[in-house]
Amino acid sequence: MTFDSLIEKVVSQSQRNYLLLITSLGWAVVAAYVMITSFTLPLLIQEWNLSNIFASTIASSTFVGMFIGTLSAGIISDYFGRKKSAMFLLFMGSFFSILSGFIGSPTLFIIFRILSGIGFGGSMPVLNAYLTEFLNVSIRGKYLVYLESSWAIGSIFIAIIHMFIARNFTWRLDYIFLGAGFIPFLLLFTVPESPKYLLIREKKEEFEKLFNYNIQEKITLPKKEKVTINALFKKGYLVRSLNILLLWFTMSFGYYGIFVWVKGILAQKGVDVVLTDWYTFYMFLAQLPGYLLAAYLIEKIGRRKSVLLFALGTAISFVIFANVSSNILVLIFSLVVSIFFMGEWGLTYAYTPELYPTPMRGTANGVSGALTRFSGFIAPFYTSYFLERGNINIGLIGIAILFMLTGILNFIFLPETMKKEVD
Repeated sequence: MTFDSLIEKVVSQSQRNYLLLITSLGWAVVAAYVMITSFTLPLLIQEWNLSNIFASTIASSTFVGMFIGTLSAGIISDYFGRKKSAMFLLFMGSFFSILSGFIGSPTLFIIFRILSGIGFGGSMPVLNAYLTEFLNVSIRGKYLVYLESSWAIGSIFIAIIHMFIARNFTWRLDYIFLGAGFIPFLLLFTVPESPKYLLIREKKEEFEKLFNYNIQEKITLPKKEKVTINALFKKGYLVRSLNILLLWFTMSFGYYGIFVWVKGILAQKGVDVVLTDWYTFYMFLAQLPGYLLAAYLIEKIGRRKSVLLFALGTAISFVIFANVSSNILVLIFSLVVSIFFMGEWGLTYAYTPELYPTPMRGTANGVSGALTRFSGFIAPFYTSYFLERGNINIGLIGIAILFMLTGILNFIFLPETMKKEVD
């Protein structure tokens, strides 16, 4: 019996849906943690009289912490389990985010953003691997896109908090509301450890107790391998690792290059300052249909075609967005950018864990996530460079070219994994 057959047998639909809910809540809080910068950065600049360079440093500090968290969390979760790792990291991210709301200096604020970033950044690959290992092949892609779609929910959540509560009082409330991360932390007490992880670690008795199933059949376990980062670049994985890492770098660079400075970009394109908050809110809303479209297409036309379609759609919409100037066209194509962009993000998170066997999956997710944090670190400086020189359109076209190249290379070199079992 294969892993997928066993998982389909012992994990009920209600269990999968419940775990999807918990992991999605965690994912949504991470999204709120990241996207909070879009709304609060102008207020931090005003309150602390910051330069654009120092403001970019605050934005990038988020990704310094997330880089450390994602790089280490995947390896930790492979050794100590998905559940315990996810709980610890969610607690850490929530605790230091709340403290950020009480900080009185920009330097201390950066320190607490780094600490909370370690927690939230690390929780993302762990939650992704955790959910993946409860899913059988027929629904895996769809559920992982659903998980990623909760990023839009988190973005919308923090936008509502800011627009209707914090903006009327203080930006500090935005950060205090990130204490919502304690909700998935508490809910994780009610679910078992990953069934695949338990069997890989030869914890058969614990598996049978948690899942109320006596294993009589011979289970085909994945080949044991030493879990190291180097394993991702050995023969058989080198080409796919290079291509999937390029995809993650491109997604993060484009996303954080745009959304961290989205209000500045809109202002430079002539949008009234009062409207920039609302345009940003609408862009967050438009993320959700992008995820849902990707969830449909990933099982309809496959991973490779979907990645190519959304990458080219993102590139083309970026070029058009860069060359329009009227408020209505800026709004329309900013929404189109969000739809294609976030659909591609959903595909990226669903596709990556399918390219690696169970012993390597957490490490692969962690390294991919760490690269996005490095990319996210440099992206705000890239955007601020073009903003300061008044030619943001050139910066947008540069991102479009990167997306086009990435989509084509991924389509050529990555294997199709639709309806294929993962070891």
